Amino acid sequence: MVLGRWIGGILGLFSVLIRLVSQNYPSFTEVWYARGLYPAIRGILDYSITLLPIPAFYLLLAGLLWLGWVFFKGLIKEIKGFRSRLYFCFRRLINFSGWIVFFFLFLWGYNYYRIPLYQHLSLQPAPLNTELLLQEMAATQAGLFHLRGRLQQDSDTIVNFWDFKDHRELLRREMKIILSDMGYSWRGMPTVKQFYPSGMMRRMGIFGIYFPFTGEGYLDPSLHPLEKSFTLAHELAHGFGITDEGEANFIAWLVCAESSDPFLKYAGELKLFRYQLNDLHRMDRESYSQFTENIPIAIKSDIVEIQKANLEIRPYSLELSRKSNDLYLKSQGIKAGVKSYAQLPMLAFAWRSKSGNSY
Repeated sequence: MVLGRWIGGILGLFSVLIRLVSQNYPSFTEVWYARGLYPAIRGILDYSITLLPIPAFYLLLAGLLWLGWVFFKGLIKEIKGFRSRLYFCFRRLINFSGWIVFFFLFLWGYNYYRIPLYQHLSLQPAPLNTELLLQEMAATQAGLFHLRGRLQQDSDTIVNFWDFKDHRELLRREMKIILSDMGYSWRGMPTVKQFYPSGMMRRMGIFGIYFPFTGEGYLDPSLHPLEKSFTLAHELAHGFGITDEGEANFIAWLVCAESSDPFLKYAGELKLFRYQLNDLHRMDRESYSQFTENIPIAIKSDIVEIQKANLEIRPYSLELSRKSNDLYLKSQGIKAGVKSYAQLPMLAFAWRSKSGNSY
């Protein structure tokens, strides 16, 4: 059958057409995919390949290498003539691309077109002016100082309270509770694994990533424990179907900030504080200089330690990594691109204003 020879391309085109409908009807996407098909897919993944003790990406890569060998073997030994080989390559390329698009969208990608989390929560995030930002930063700093004292009394480098498996299980359990209370994307048992060799992801400009084709999140083992905690929570949020980077940051912060573990609470609030510092530096350099002079030594030391750890492994091309990520996010309908990561201060303020929670 002729159509069978183009099945990958046909399915890819079919999934793109569904994407066009999904983009225009988020409520429909919320029903048929986010609350319908995706939880089923999540369940299949959670009780199959994600149970492997190693990242399933390794097996996928091995499979792709095998398919590449089969392709070139067939091209050389079985296909004769330039035109026949050109047609063979073209058909395989179309089918392969179609399968990639099909699996990406059906395994996770349609979550991009559901009702945004901030709309579901009736949040109205807006940029903070300098005065309001300074008030928020002072409150965040006070909370951090209190949390830091619970972890250790001195201002030395913070003791490593990190345990990957324990924190992963705790964060996943607490995230399910919070998302369930919100009535938003809480089904499943997504996982995050450390990706070896250590430092390789950071060489590519990546701290963590969710890989839809395996249903797993990955993070670099070489990250500073405080950075790793937040990255772990961020990738778990993606596993629960939250695609927007700003919203994944928001859920990661909220779960850490409300965690029963003081180390996770501190990691979440410190990440928020660093985003607030970046905003203040961009908005008012003089206010930034004045504020940073009065940051408690212990908190300042932790920030410096994280920065040092981040600089120990430099990416091959930070600009290329940033631009490719920006292009990918915008292609999925996130207009802010990589700037969406920095929306955390706005979302955190909107959440606390709406819920009446204080530091």
